[in-house]
Amino acid sequence: MSEGQSRLLHVLFIYFILVLFPGSTTANMSRAIDSATEEGKSLHKVFVQKGIDTSTVVDLVKSTIEHDYISPWSDADDELISMKFRATSSQIAKLKDHQDIVRVINVEFPVQDISTPKGKRLFVEGSYVIRPINWENVDQCNATGIILKALLDSQLTESMWDGKIRKWWATMTDEQVAEVKMLAGVSVVSRVHKGKRGRMTPTLSKPHESPNLRGPMKKRDITYETQRAAATELVAVSQPSTIPELRDLKNYVYESHGGSGSFVYHIETGVAFKAQSRHLLTKKAIENHDEPWVDDDEEMPSHGTCTAGKALGTQFGVSKQATLVVVRLHIIDHKEFQEALELILKDIGDHPERHKRSVVSTAISFVTDEWDDDDVIDFRNVFEKLFAEDIPFVCNSGNDDDESNDESELSDGADVDEYPGLMEGPDLPLIVVGSVNSQGQRSWFSKGGPHVTIHALGEDVLCMPKGGNVPKEDAGTSFAQPLVAGEIANLLSYDTVPFDTSDGNLVKNLKAYLQSDQASWERVEGVRVLWNGVTEENNPRKVIECNGLGENVYVEGDDVTSLIKDTFCPDVGVRRGLQGQSASVSSIYNIGTPNEVTLSLSTEEGLNSNYNEQDCVKYLMEAVDGCLSTDNNAANYKGGGSTTVGGATYNVAPGSLRSAAHYGKQAGCDGTYKLAFNDYWVWGHGWASSDYGESLKNELKGCALLPGTWHFDYGLGDDGREWTARFRTGVFQKKCVGNAVGTASGFGEFGCAGSGRD
Repeated sequence: MSEGQSRLLHVLFIYFILVLFPGSTTANMSRAIDSATEEGKSLHKVFVQKGIDTSTVVDLVKSTIEHDYISPWSDADDELISMKFRATSSQIAKLKDHQDIVRVINVEFPVQDISTPKGKRLFVEGSYVIRPINWENVDQCNATGIILKALLDSQLTESMWDGKIRKWWATMTDEQVAEVKMLAGVSVVSRVHKGKRGRMTPTLSKPHESPNLRGPMKKRDITYETQRAAATELVAVSQPSTIPELRDLKNYVYESHGGSGSFVYHIETGVAFKAQSRHLLTKKAIENHDEPWVDDDEEMPSHGTCTAGKALGTQFGVSKQATLVVVRLHIIDHKEFQEALELILKDIGDHPERHKRSVVSTAISFVTDEWDDDDVIDFRNVFEKLFAEDIPFVCNSGNDDDESNDESELSDGADVDEYPGLMEGPDLPLIVVGSVNSQGQRSWFSKGGPHVTIHALGEDVLCMPKGGNVPKEDAGTSFAQPLVAGEIANLLSYDTVPFDTSDGNLVKNLKAYLQSDQASWERVEGVRVLWNGVTEENNPRKVIECNGLGENVYVEGDDVTSLIKDTFCPDVGVRRGLQGQSASVSSIYNIGTPNEVTLSLSTEEGLNSNYNEQDCVKYLMEAVDGCLSTDNNAANYKGGGSTTVGGATYNVAPGSLRSAAHYGKQAGCDGTYKLAFNDYWVWGHGWASSDYGESLKNELKGCALLPGTWHFDYGLGDDGREWTARFRTGVFQKKCVGNAVGTASGFGEFGCAGSGRD
């Protein structure tokens, strides 16, 4: 007998002395102990034809292996059924010859992994799942549980389902794993698998059945709220199909009461919102004194905070009034993940007011290679119970691990291949969310395929990280998924929900609704993107009004561009802080010159904290460049205009009457020889239009410019001139002056007329 077996029997002997057991359980324990002491037992599966009397085979197996720890019969394929049990090779040899047994195979599962470096292993070191051979046999499970308790003590946790032990979670050494695997009542010992987050176009499947949506609804009084200058991913949610270009919108528009009375259960390792009174913690999170409002994940800092903040929140969240319930994990593994779902079920059961008003949100996924059939069955059972209780579950489609960023291969991108998203199907209506860019194209990193329900914008999203007040930019399906969860919270809060919410039908009808034209539309063919139903009437598109050049009031493009980018827009941010909630900011530049211009920004509700310098530049430049230039405008002069978007108006207003634009850019120079000096007369149009000739004067410094002779005046002439300069130089400077005029005007080579000498 091995040392491990001796230790096991010793533990059990002490346990039996101290505890009095019912007879049936004691008998089961006795058989389990005897089996545990035999060498060479491993898990086998026996197959027989469907339709035969299986009692003979069952009796034969029990008599041969000398215990009754066998699984129930289950379908193997269309023709065979199978059952599992532990046996030695000699016992299996006796069974193979029976006429009713088609075959017997060894189905032992390895649990060690010594080839993968520790840092890359997709399981939790030392953590295991122990599954009973027959979880429906209560006596056998109780007996096996007592043995495991004696062997593992406090390192063992039961997982109950419908009042029965479905499995045990345990922390074990390699030696303990070997001992547990010898027990007849144990079917499989497997690792606890780590999960991962989806941080960084195929055609969507059609709804599996006709959407059970409500008919045409009577028009109801709706009060809309508008979030000015909102994050682009929020703007996309309220983008009507009549405005195909997202750049033509700036605001997020939503129903004012959206989310009120709804709950978002967000599964993560903490969310750094202010301390919440509503939260759930897994057993391991409690044992480690984890706080739900502390986001302490070092691998992906602020992931929990940012993803929760996309579902709900005043600045970056889709739902403005939903209530967050943080479901706090200690680590991301499938044990805690399943426990989190069970905690949610219990919590909603304890709070009937949350029934049909709650949604589960997570961006955690698991590699499928690490899961066995029992893992899938366990999670399927939990999801079925969630959906039976009318609780939607929203997850991300996952990010493609190929980081080549080759957008040319978009249509061939990876399909959903991780749990839980891969479990989605006609009878398991998980809501799986992929990511798109601002044009509605599937993101290069977003997994697709028939399991994807809907998309939302997941590129260049803004969120508020933990411990800061400056938003950060991020990307990934992790950030698209909570946008959908937040909109679901809004939908479930409505007095009249726009789909059938009868008992047991809410989730499948919600999913069908999301895939209908009432809740999403295709920016790109085959890629359906979330939409909250807001129309152009309540979210008008950007409007550009152009002044034109017909009144000969215009500015030069380079000059006004520099003012917008380098002066006005940066200055607005400073002045906003000084002026508080002022409704407008306006500045006049180049007063009294041909390039005089007024730049202004006005809003309906004041310049609040959402002011964005990039938007300021963008929309003022659209007023400059967004109008078609006339054919008779070789110098590309700008007549200005205004851009109105999202309740804000950006205006460019030239302020001086000028020579006709069709003259283009002009320059003239004439010199007269005066014996001791040269007398010059220079004029221009389209240059030196705002600096009172300083650029020309600087170029003339090398031409023996005589002190006190410089005179510069703005004024129009019949020949197209807008200003005139007079000055004197020493003799023999005619060529130098011509070069100076050519350089200052941008004409290059230029010559002066008249008698002035070179």
